[in-house]
Amino acid sequence: MSEIKVITDQQEQAFTRFINFSASGRRFEFAFLKADYLKEDTLVVDLLGNHNFSLNHRTLHEKGHLEQVFHISEMQADELRNCLDQYL
Repeated sequence: MSEIKVITDQQEQAFTRFINFSASGRRFEFAFLKADYLKEDTLVVDLLGNHNFSLNHRTLHEKGHLEQVFHISEMQADELRNCLDQYL
């Protein structure tokens, strides 16, 4: 069995915001975490979908990004983008 080597172990304060909303007939429940460690990114935890991803205003508007993360259509992603944009 290999030995685990910790590369970094750092603690810092984080701002967390919980948002529930519906878009395109689908319910979303997110936790948004902001911390200095993440720089301009926001860690978005999809509490219903049980996964997380890092977003900023640039990646939010990348064509195909939300479509791939959520397996949704372009039209659904545009609606979700409009909701997420104000929380990043």
